[in-house]
Amino acid sequence: MSELAGSIEDPSKLSPKERWAEEINMAEKELKTFLERGRRVTKRFLDERDLMDAQSKWFNIFYANTEIMSSALYAQLPKPSVSRRFKDYDDDVARVAAMIIQRSITQDLDDPRDTFDSTMRQCVQDRLVPGLSMAWLRLETDTEDIEDIPPQPDMETDEVGEIETVGETIEGPMKRITDQRVIVDYVFWADFLWSPCRIWEERRWIARKVYMSREELIDRFGDKIGKQVPLDFKPTNAGQNVQGSTPQHEALQKAVVYEIWERDTRKVFWYCKGLEFILDEMDDPLHLVGFEPCPTPMLANITTSNTTPRPDYFMLQDQYTELDTVNNRISMLIQACKVVGVYDKSAVGVSRMLTEGFDNQLIPVDNWAMFAEKGGLKGQVDWLPLDVIVQSLQQLIQAREQIKGQIYEITGISDIVRGASKASETLGAQQIKSQFASIRIKKLQDEVARFAGEILRIKAEIQVKHFSPEFLIAKSNIMATGNDQFIQPALDLLSSDEGFEWRIQVTSDSIAQADYAMEKADRIEFLNAVSGYIEKTMPMIQQMPGTAPLLINMLKWTVAGFRNASDIENILDKELDALTKNPPQKAPDPKQAEAQAKMQADQAKSQADMAIQQAKGQTEQQKGQMEIQKMQAEMAMQEKMNAMEIQMKHMELQFEQQKLEMEKQKMMMELNFKGAETQANLQAKAAEQEMQIKAQAQTHQQNAEFTQQSHEQKLKQMKEMPKKEPVK
Repeated sequence: MSELAGSIEDPSKLSPKERWAEEINMAEKELKTFLERGRRVTKRFLDERDLMDAQSKWFNIFYANTEIMSSALYAQLPKPSVSRRFKDYDDDVARVAAMIIQRSITQDLDDPRDTFDSTMRQCVQDRLVPGLSMAWLRLETDTEDIEDIPPQPDMETDEVGEIETVGETIEGPMKRITDQRVIVDYVFWADFLWSPCRIWEERRWIARKVYMSREELIDRFGDKIGKQVPLDFKPTNAGQNVQGSTPQHEALQKAVVYEIWERDTRKVFWYCKGLEFILDEMDDPLHLVGFEPCPTPMLANITTSNTTPRPDYFMLQDQYTELDTVNNRISMLIQACKVVGVYDKSAVGVSRMLTEGFDNQLIPVDNWAMFAEKGGLKGQVDWLPLDVIVQSLQQLIQAREQIKGQIYEITGISDIVRGASKASETLGAQQIKSQFASIRIKKLQDEVARFAGEILRIKAEIQVKHFSPEFLIAKSNIMATGNDQFIQPALDLLSSDEGFEWRIQVTSDSIAQADYAMEKADRIEFLNAVSGYIEKTMPMIQQMPGTAPLLINMLKWTVAGFRNASDIENILDKELDALTKNPPQKAPDPKQAEAQAKMQADQAKSQADMAIQQAKGQTEQQKGQMEIQKMQAEMAMQEKMNAMEIQMKHMELQFEQQKLEMEKQKMMMELNFKGAETQANLQAKAAEQEMQIKAQAQTHQQNAEFTQQSHEQKLKQMKEMPKKEPVK
């Protein structure tokens, strides 16, 4: 079967050792050309030459360009920016959770034990020189024995609890976690492997070489397996007197262990060549969303046909070689550029003129006639033509500058980036050149920023999923931010099973050289924007308090979009929420306040006058009521007196009637006894008397009725009298 074709038909039919031996072998064959190129480029970067090139005069502009690009791509520790996936301005729980992560990973960057900064600088150099860079993350946990708690027996076996390690079981007391760290390891560019693929997303597994001593092997895999691993590591090109490779004089023997992470099965394998078994196999130990504990590597000059990188040097190797050739010729011409010539050996005076001549001194010639016949001094000496050498030298120097210009054009390094400019150039011209140069290298800056961002994202995910809440609180110091009511809900959100739902953004300008003027301008712009918005909206809130929630929430939404605004977002939200609940009142105008005070005084005076008039009216009303009551009492008394008078008259009339009746009876008795008068006269006389009595009775009745009518008319007139209204 051809080596170019696949040699594994069915992995399930092979043992893990056979399968990974073949996988590693094929991956190393695929990267063989790249590894050779990487070593050549490293030698060229360090200017290490073979014996045949020892006398050459190289112009190592590749080293200078690499150093310039390294400074432009990574100059300082990044400022990680952790943001919630949806920047809802009112989602305080997610905001505090993002703050916990950001402060936790930022705190590690200043830890002396943290290797992120050195790893990033080494990875950037690997990207620019051999063309591949990789970093690896792992979790370290420090523990201590709990002496005051005895080991607990197992409920099923009645045996003391044991601490499990790879390969064997060690009895011991219970342990307590004292510290946890996420270590960022640098991976040497020749120690990283992956399954051959066209694009990175098609990879099936990744692996790295780990160099371990016997003690480290036993500590990691146990005493039984650790002692079987052969310590057969040899440096690359050992014994061939090749410089620029890995150290060749290591005193401690080590073994090469391949740590393999397979994506499909989410398993991790530890494999060593020369053994008939796999050192260890483990299911997904970190439970990361992307499974692999490393970012996507920085690969130089790859296409969609193969992920094998090609160093940047080989994209310009013709220009670099031509520059070395031209520079070597320039050096040789400079050595030849000197005053040298030939002269006639018989002309002794000529040699004395060059060796013994002093100021204002003549050297005699023995045979002047013969000397003059040969053309004098011009006929005796012939000088080296320096004008031809100088002209060639000028042409070569010009050619060297042109080659350098080609290299700068291809690499994207302009003269403004190198710090060179002409005094005659305007500021605008320099800014245009600087902007053009930044555009040329921005793609590479974004790649480095992406690489750093993925490292920090994986680090944050490991901390969230494997650190205890107490460690997260201690590392982030979140208790000092005034978000006490949101800390526990934020920790609950981080510990949920929804996966790592955070994005960690590291922009390219945060890892390049710091531009303090730009940072200052950004802060001033933020303050001007917020203060201008508040100044314009505050009068509207004062006049229409109902618009306060809308305008203030718009401000919070705007602030949430500013980079690094989370540091002050908490206190700003508190103040804005208080402003929403209690919107400010409009400050009164002094003139309006004076007019309002005057109006209030006039109203108070009017109310006082009205109160006085009302009291006076009430007094008059009470007086009128008293007079009416008096009149009513007098009328009632008069009415009673009239009634009594009428009653007396009725009694007098009844008495007169009784008297007349008695006289009539007396007369009848007299008539009966005397019988002297005739009955007709008596009846006439009786009738006349009766008529007189009736007339008198009628007269009395009319007088009584007239008196009654007069009394009723007076009462009616008193009732119809108008009541006096109180004066207001």
